[in-house]
Amino acid sequence: MDLIITVSKVIVCKGADHGCKHYKTCFLFIYSTYTLLSVNHVRQPMRAMARALHWYNGLFVFGDSFADTGNSPKSDLSEVTRQWYKPYGSSHGFLRDPTGRFSNSLVQSDFIAKILGRSEAPLTYRRTKAGYPDKFGVNFAVGGAGVFEVPREAPTLARQIDDFEKMLDDDRTIGKWQLRQSVALVAISGNDYARVAANTSSDGADITGFVGNVTDEIARGVDRLRKLGVTKVLVNTLHPLACTPWQSRPSNYTKCVGRGNMAADLHNDHLRDKLRNATASDSVYLLDLNRAFTTIISPSDTDTVPQVAKQFKEKLRPCCESCDPNGYCGQVDKDGGAQYSVCSNPEKHFFWDDVHPTQAGWEAVMEQLERDIKDFLHISY
Repeated sequence: MDLIITVSKVIVCKGADHGCKHYKTCFLFIYSTYTLLSVNHVRQPMRAMARALHWYNGLFVFGDSFADTGNSPKSDLSEVTRQWYKPYGSSHGFLRDPTGRFSNSLVQSDFIAKILGRSEAPLTYRRTKAGYPDKFGVNFAVGGAGVFEVPREAPTLARQIDDFEKMLDDDRTIGKWQLRQSVALVAISGNDYARVAANTSSDGADITGFVGNVTDEIARGVDRLRKLGVTKVLVNTLHPLACTPWQSRPSNYTKCVGRGNMAADLHNDHLRDKLRNATASDSVYLLDLNRAFTTIISPSDTDTVPQVAKQFKEKLRPCCESCDPNGYCGQVDKDGGAQYSVCSNPEKHFFWDDVHPTQAGWEAVMEQLERDIKDFLHISY
């Protein structure tokens, strides 16, 4: 077993350091070594390494809290720093303490990394700048980010890509070889719309124009990533906004409330249209989060509930619920008393807090998308 791992590491490192243009040759050599030396208990790890790690040199993550794994610095507890305090990250398993993820454990970017053969998303930009580079990639996503500037100073998508470009050109933390076979995730999940919702006109003209502006910026960011050398870009569609606990709470979590789903549909139509040429070139793929979420929380055929939805007893009610409708998961009073409640079985809840899925929720979403992602990335099953 040690011999297999050693030989494989040498091959992977050589490919990384020297570009390794002959990917198929490398793969066949790894597989041949595996065939000669393998035993049953190492077969699956070797297959995962051969089919994934060697084929993609880097994963680069951009966006917001759906993908953030700890880019916002920890400070005193507040709504924008709650991800660094319990009960976030408190589920048993891979992560047992808060890590800056907006979930009870793993988030979307971690599951993308798993498809590429990793156990979690690459290190955050914040840690990379502090001198902890991850040769596999960098996560630039920050909770609260959108495509436009916001008061809390969360970096926009464009600023995140600026940081990525600087790491390529200035300090060369990211090697050019990593872009030859690389994947980017762009996760923009509606923060821009949440901020303007109270100021839009009832006739919908304002929101239609704003959707056009938001999707223009996403498409512009995707185009920049491609021009910088990223070979494969995964772009989230917008999930059904009206079905988040934040919106469904007035109905006691019994139904989706408001016009958020219409806005999400409009956003997704614009995004598909603006990325049509890029998707046709096989360099960009739209991750249909809208369909994946809806299949679980609001299936069209209520008489035949999909298997992926059956594991969730609570589809709209969050596992971590604030006592105050205007409060947040993790909030405490001046004496440190919890102003929230936490369910006993997070794996039975699709949502963790007012807008973010649980780890089980993300796993169910990504399970639906995994085959299409692997087809797009040409990763064998």
